[in-house]
Amino acid sequence: MVSNSPAQVPSDTQVPTSQLPSKRPGWFGSGPEARHPGGGRPESERFENVRKSIDALTPEQRKRFQENLQRWSNLSPEEKKALADRDAFRRKKIAEDIDAAIKEAGLDLDAQGREHFAKRYGEERHQIEEQLRRDMDEKRRPLLKEVIARLKAEFANGVPTTDKEPKQPDTPPPAAPGKP
Repeated sequence: MVSNSPAQVPSDTQVPTSQLPSKRPGWFGSGPEARHPGGGRPESERFENVRKSIDALTPEQRKRFQENLQRWSNLSPEEKKALADRDAFRRKKIAEDIDAAIKEAGLDLDAQGREHFAKRYGEERHQIEEQLRRDMDEKRRPLLKEVIARLKAEFANGVPTTDKEPKQPDTPPPAAPGKP
């Protein structure tokens, strides 16, 4: 395949500029246009940081990252927007929770202190969420065994009629925190 770049076109041949490859601003992080409008880092530095982050992943994490990237690329624009909106809402909620925690603690932090507080708050909140997930899984397991046993007996004699109301578990649902 022959390229129409100026270096490969003989000087006596005129090539319309519309046939020349277009230069995209910031392509491969070259030149001053590679900076973000807000004065961010050059693209090449950002890509290098991303590459280092990916290299630091375990093989399992890297595989999961690649699968997620593939799933993301297969999403429609509407689905991508919905996920981006949900992520923006989640980030806003986290920021509000951090602000409320700082206020509740009665702290007056500078930007660096707030950043450090937010990091620690996020780490410890994550541990709490993980523990709550484990607790709920433990509570769910015996309830699911009961459901499976009941359905096994129900379906052992053929497909039951759909007139039956689903049986509620014998245990009452847990009360919401702070409510009797």
